[in-house]
Amino acid sequence: MAKPLIPVETIYERALVLLDDEGDSALSTRRLAADLRISTRTLYQQVGNRENLIRALVARHLSRLRLEFHEHGDWETTALQWCLGLHDALRAHPHLTELMTIDDGDAVMEYVSELVAATGKEGFDPPLAEECCRALVALTINHTIIEVRGMHDIKLSERDPESAAKTEANFVQSIRWILAGVRAEVTSARASATRAPRNPRKAASSRTAQRPSSTKARR
Repeated sequence: MAKPLIPVETIYERALVLLDDEGDSALSTRRLAADLRISTRTLYQQVGNRENLIRALVARHLSRLRLEFHEHGDWETTALQWCLGLHDALRAHPHLTELMTIDDGDAVMEYVSELVAATGKEGFDPPLAEECCRALVALTINHTIIEVRGMHDIKLSERDPESAAKTEANFVQSIRWILAGVRAEVTSARASATRAPRNPRKAASSRTAQRPSSTKARR
């Protein structure tokens, strides 16, 4: 009788433990298969190659994020605090975060519905609300990846505390710039809509009536 396959979840759990304890170099298909006491062929059969495994691990981790959502006194603070919460959650597994790519941001978007809804409450059009949240997610992921890489990069880890604090401050400021830019865009659009004539055809007719004819102009 053929040996039954082990649960895929068991493979993912062991892979994440290897990553957390020993880093990226420990996550090889041969090492993982040996730890699980299965063949590499069986491992490939269940989770694919190393790249497939990493993408699945990232998606699994993001799907399990339970970021507490709180609406604060203003939308900007709500969005900023959500980004800081995502940042902390990604730092919980730094080696896994280091393996993330910008494409993994799409997986996060499935779990930001409350932030998108809060952005919509500000009167932002749905497409703009989603694009704003995508920009915030991308910025947070990129910053956290750079940060965790610096944890074991000699050149980066030797920075003085003042430089590290400045990097963190720049992250927060970058979020605020995005929020300010989106707010300015919405405010400008609303102002333009208010100034626009209610009856475009009537306004066009009025401008035509006020324009001197070519004959009068020549005279």
